[in-house]
Amino acid sequence: AASKSMGGLLSVRDFSHKAGEYQALAKKEVTDALVKSKLIDLRAHKKQRDDMIAMKMAVGRDQLHFSLGFYSLMVGANIIRVLRYRRFELLPINHVPFVAGPVIFSYNVDACYGNKMERLNIEKETILRTENHWFNQPITLPPSMAHDYNSLMTETNKRLQSMGLPPERDWAVFNDHFDDDDLWRSASPLSRILHGQLRRHDSVAPVYPMPTDGVDAME
Repeated sequence: AASKSMGGLLSVRDFSHKAGEYQALAKKEVTDALVKSKLIDLRAHKKQRDDMIAMKMAVGRDQLHFSLGFYSLMVGANIIRVLRYRRFELLPINHVPFVAGPVIFSYNVDACYGNKMERLNIEKETILRTENHWFNQPITLPPSMAHDYNSLMTETNKRLQSMGLPPERDWAVFNDHFDDDDLWRSASPLSRILHGQLRRHDSVAPVYPMPTDGVDAME
């Protein structure tokens, strides 16, 4: 009877030990799945942010190109005017709308009925793939996420390889590229002056009067 009770106690202990191991393993798997899901969300948000900034740059460049065309047209009109009247006399200001109007009209026609959107998308992809800017560089993540990030990238690249596609580039790092001194040296001179004033202002601790009780106040 004693041996049976001892065997039953050992089996209960083994079951409890195995149940604890399974619980810890299930908890780890759930935690890893949640972290990987968060990494996927971060990757999607980074892609959305990069696309938005690159598109703004593409639109700005397109407007700059049309502005260059406008000013080139203005210079050409002034050169023709000087050659015609044999004296240096620039185009009157009231003639500017007659030059700016066709440029603005052609810009809107290109945006509404032309292939401007396709050209902007190509310019956006060119910025993202061939140019180096702060926003299309890998983002900095906490070092505690490095294991899950590497595991996710390995799974993703294996899936892409099975599909005959090139591997995905790393989109995250786990150490900051710049320290405080590098950022300070990269700042503009005016920013360094203003930040220096703020630092000196923050380093001065405010002096508060010592609290007094009623007796000291009466004295």
